[in-house]
Amino acid sequence: MICLKNNKCEAADIMLNFKRLTLSDVDKVRTYFPYSTNRTCDNTIGGAFMWRDYFSIEFTEFNETLIFKAQVKYHHNYTAFSMPLGKDIYGSLDSIKEYCRNLGIPIAFYTVTGDDIEILRSVFGEIQVYEEEDWSDYLYRASDLIDLPGRKYHGQKNHINYFKRTHEDFYFEEIAKTNINEVIDFYNIYGLKSVKDSEIFLEEHYKTYDVLENYSDYGLLGGLLRVNGSVEAFSIGELNNDVLFIHIEKANQQLRGAYQVISNEFARHYASNEGTEFINREEDVGDEGLRISKKSYHPCEIIKKYIAIFDR
Repeated sequence: MICLKNNKCEAADIMLNFKRLTLSDVDKVRTYFPYSTNRTCDNTIGGAFMWRDYFSIEFTEFNETLIFKAQVKYHHNYTAFSMPLGKDIYGSLDSIKEYCRNLGIPIAFYTVTGDDIEILRSVFGEIQVYEEEDWSDYLYRASDLIDLPGRKYHGQKNHINYFKRTHEDFYFEEIAKTNINEVIDFYNIYGLKSVKDSEIFLEEHYKTYDVLENYSDYGLLGGLLRVNGSVEAFSIGELNNDVLFIHIEKANQQLRGAYQVISNEFARHYASNEGTEFINREEDVGDEGLRISKKSYHPCEIIKKYIAIFDR
């Protein structure tokens, strides 16, 4: 039973005990993500574990509820908390309040949505809210990225048709223990060619290696594209509730259409089941090239996220 605002399961003055998030915690943390009531990428294995070092993420469990704590580097390096996921949302929020008061730090929350803000205001009253546009998520209808319907997808279909005419022997296959080393070999060649000179893109590069080298521990979904028998692209993501999340997508840029084909094939393979309605291609982190690319696929929603701060 979920404990609501006026039905707290425990006293809120229990001191929370946070520990650093490591790969050994994947299975424990995974059980909480189905509680997510939004479609943001932050409530996923990839979203949490690929960025665990960059944001110094820690976690704790309170009354069968998960709470993350992070250093929000893009907003004055605040110590901030995630919206709790689990059975006791309001009890967890009260515990965060007590934790911050004991430490004498502001109460702050990161990657919260508009609905989250209403809950926070009901608990904390007046809060300061800052939109973080660079960290908004791009959400698409799964059927759009599978079928690419209408003239608005004319450019993507042109690239895909060219690729298929030029490489008739291409095929898609799932990533598994039997081929993961081939994916690593491919990334050894093409990985750094697409990395931009910024801290966040370098971190994504290193964590791509982390995911590939610990693929079974992450427990994600992967697919690769072969041309003439060689790996020329791959994508890795996960399913949560009605959303397929795309965490990593890499391709040989010298092969026209390779990015469009791996995107389309991955969506066809993993988002065609009846329960998957959306695909989340995550944030653009302020990169203009990524922003143009993500918008070219015509998102049905850009999920805005905020920093919320209560300082009294």
